[in-house]
Amino acid sequence: MILSSAVGAEDAALLTDTIRAVLGKADPADGRVERVYRDGPFDRDLWSVLGAEIGIGALAVPESAGGLGTSFAAVAAALELLGSELTRIPMVGSVVAAAALGRCADHPYAAELLAGLAAGRTVVATVLSGVPTPGGHGSAFRVDRIGNDSMVTGSAEFVLDGDVADTVLLHAADESGTLGLYAVDRADIAVHRMEATDPTRMLSRLEIGAAPATLLTDRPAPETLRDRALVALACDSLGVARACLDTAVEYAKNRVQFGRVIGGFQAIKHMLAEVAVAVELADSAVSHAVWAVEEGTEHELAEAAAIAALACGDAADLATATNIQVHGGIGFTWEHTAHLYYRRALTSSVLWGTADDHAQRLYLLATGSAPSAADAPTTERLREPASALFATEP
Repeated sequence: MILSSAVGAEDAALLTDTIRAVLGKADPADGRVERVYRDGPFDRDLWSVLGAEIGIGALAVPESAGGLGTSFAAVAAALELLGSELTRIPMVGSVVAAAALGRCADHPYAAELLAGLAAGRTVVATVLSGVPTPGGHGSAFRVDRIGNDSMVTGSAEFVLDGDVADTVLLHAADESGTLGLYAVDRADIAVHRMEATDPTRMLSRLEIGAAPATLLTDRPAPETLRDRALVALACDSLGVARACLDTAVEYAKNRVQFGRVIGGFQAIKHMLAEVAVAVELADSAVSHAVWAVEEGTEHELAEAAAIAALACGDAADLATATNIQVHGGIGFTWEHTAHLYYRRALTSSVLWGTADDHAQRLYLLATGSAPSAADAPTTERLREPASALFATEP
């Protein structure tokens, strides 16, 4: 893999330069809107290059399991760049799956899945809609023992990459309430792609009826896993926010109206200054969250993940909306990418919990109260079809 040379130095700049060079050839900004609506939310050719040839899927996989074993800072840098380019590949899901499998890497099947992730030949989806407690409360799935076999039953919505996954990871509780992390083969699952606001991200509804499953560990940590997922999603949102800020600033510096560049108008300056402040706050929140992933306790990670989710969600919402406003009429057209960034931000802001969910959890963590992990995140906004936001289809 090309990136193997960057493992020792953990050179994030080399990593992002390599990814950016590939994106410039395989998924350039010019024509991106047309490709999104023509090809759908998964760019298989791009993933084959970035995942298999470049090896970005190996970034979050431990070296002992065939991965690169890089720091999470390198993973965060890659996620931010991929978010800034609206890439349609299962990188966020791969990072989450690697975190789940890394806790049980000594299991033969988990080791096999990690090796597949590292090589870019396997897509693993992880169900995070609702975080079950260790007693099984809140779990959307149950497991029944039939002889030596484990059979999982249940359903879940808004599963990232479920439509293209080879294997699905989920938490299920048995008849005694013992929670476990199970792997279910995609062939044994009824998968339905969902119509979501964001056309650059694949979300699915899974229905499982007594499917054979492999128990990977009976000591999962679903809350910690979700915190890792929130940090990964925050990195993606930071990339979206920063890209929109840069695009809006560049446009304001060149667009002439009433005989002046619009960047000289005070209203434009104030809007962009507010976005810049929000992006800097989000960047600081992500830096703290990266530290928490690598060195913090579970409590510190939980707080950092909630803060990052709040800060990055707010920054992406503000930056994408401002980008459309600064671009004026062209920003509202289907030909411009501004609406794709806006829709990515909308989806990310509610995918694994709303801002209210994260704020409530942060309050409970700060006051020492036990958070209600069984509370499912609000997902109604994800159900909005494109017509709810834009009246005309492309």
